[in-house]
Amino acid sequence: MWLQDTYYKWWLHGPRYGWSKFRRFMFERGFLKNPLPAVANIEDVRRRLIEVTWKQDGLAEGFDCVSYPQRVWTKKRDDCDGFAILAAALLKTLPAPANPVIVTAMVSSLYHCHSVCVFNEAAKFRYFSNYELSPKTFNTYREVIDDFRDPQYRLVCWDVVKPETLKQLEFHIV
Repeated sequence: MWLQDTYYKWWLHGPRYGWSKFRRFMFERGFLKNPLPAVANIEDVRRRLIEVTWKQDGLAEGFDCVSYPQRVWTKKRDDCDGFAILAAALLKTLPAPANPVIVTAMVSSLYHCHSVCVFNEAAKFRYFSNYELSPKTFNTYREVIDDFRDPQYRLVCWDVVKPETLKQLEFHIV
């Protein structure tokens, strides 16, 4: 457990976003010319996310990469961080300021670590978990994490990232 926890903390607080930026620069720049779909409200965002298929990052992505939202939309497939980055980009185009961020929780099972797009709505938080929109509202990011993570897996660490730059805004060890 100690070695796994140490790796998760190192990966999330260290190279994950640098790797994603490098991979974007090297392999995804061409996708930036592709337009994202127009959305008028949160329900439109949900409908667009339904058009994307969940697919685990593989060898081509280096096993964990936050792609450009244009790549996710063009390919119509990605894992949870792809859904989160696309949701954030679409929410940014809405007239009401949603201030989306990506929240990632690293838990004691690699296959149950998860990223979601959290956004403001009426002074509370809501989130997209892949294409599903949370029906509840929350006061803190930690409440969001406690809602989406499987309680049988221990939370190791989590962060909050600005979607446009992948700048880590918060990092927490549990």
